[in-house]
Amino acid sequence: MNVCTLRSGSSGNAIYIETEQTKVLIDAGLSGKVLANAASQACGVDLAALDALLITHAHRDHTLGAGVLARRYKLPVYATEGTWCEMSPLIGPVPPGQQYIINTDTTWEIGDLKIEVFPVSHDALEPVGYVLGNEERTLGVATDSGVMTSRMEKHLRNLDALILEANHDVELLRTGPYPWSLKKRIASILGHLSNESAGQALLRTLGGKTRKVILAHLSEENNKPALALNTVQEQLALNQVSLDEVDIFVAPRYKPSPRIKI
Repeated sequence: MNVCTLRSGSSGNAIYIETEQTKVLIDAGLSGKVLANAASQACGVDLAALDALLITHAHRDHTLGAGVLARRYKLPVYATEGTWCEMSPLIGPVPPGQQYIINTDTTWEIGDLKIEVFPVSHDALEPVGYVLGNEERTLGVATDSGVMTSRMEKHLRNLDALILEANHDVELLRTGPYPWSLKKRIASILGHLSNESAGQALLRTLGGKTRKVILAHLSEENNKPALALNTVQEQLALNQVSLDEVDIFVAPRYKPSPRIKI
C-alpha cells in the first residue's frame, strides 16, 4: 500500500491511496485541475484510474473539487447522508448512480481494500474518518476532530500507519490574530486537535504494528511543521515510546508529500 497527501491544510485536503488493485482518493478540497496535476506529478497516476472518492465531511477544504472529479471521471462518491445534505449544494450535481450513502458503522470493499467508517467530533453533519486495509497493511485517517473519542481510538489502535491531524499549537492559537469566536471553535471538542492532543491521541492508538505516522491539516497561522513534529515526538518520548520504531512525517501544505510505502 502506498499513500500520498496531495495537499493538507485549511486551503485544501486530499489523500491518494493505492494498492496493487485499487486506487482511491479521500477528500478533494482543491480544484480538479490542481488535484489532477498533483496526482500526476507526485504519484505518476491519472485520476481517471481512480476507483472511488471518499469524503470525510462537507467543508470546502475537503470537497471543493469533488463534484468536478465525480462528473469528469464518473467516480462513485461515498459519504454519509449528513455530508451529502451539506455538500450537494456546494459541489454541483452528481449522478444518482454515483452517490453512495454510508453510515458511521459501514464496512465495505473496493477491489482489494476493506474500508471501515467511524464518526469523528467536528462541526459538520456526520463527519467521519476511515480505516483502509488489505491482507498486508492497514491505514487510519482522522484529520478533523476536536477530540480523540474512545470509538475513534478503537478503530485506529495498532494500525500499520496513521494520518492524524496536528492542527495548532495552543499558545500560537491563543496569541494569534484570529477573532475570539474562531479561536473558541478551533479549540473546542468540535474543532481540531492541537499538537499536544495529537501526541496524546497517538499514545492511545500506537501499537506494535504501527511504523508510520503522518501529521496532517496543520494551521498556517497557528502552527509550524517543526513545532508540530517536535511536540508530538516529545509527548511520545516522555511516555517511553521509542522514536526509532515510528517514523513521523509532516504532510506539506502546498505541495504533495512523497509517496510513502506502508
